[in-house]
Amino acid sequence: LFNMKMRETDPGASHINTFSLVLSELSSQGINFKEEVKARALQSNLLVSWEVFCTTFANNCLKLNLDETNSQVLTEDIR
Repeated sequence: LFNMKMRETDPGASHINTFSLVLSELSSQGINFKEEVKARALQSNLLVSWEVFCTTFANNCLKLNLDETNSQVLTEDIR
């Protein structure tokens, strides 16, 4: 979960889908994480070029959650 680095050729949506699949598999095994941990794990697996986005996004959120992070990653990926 914390070592699923996004590949240079992966679009954001593909990476989010893979990440979500892993979370679902872990959840089905009874392994669950808080929303903030999931959001930070997703951010930590984005490319280095996403660092400014992740820092800005995290600083502007009162409370990180995975759905909002996914949405923002998809929006940024379209740009």
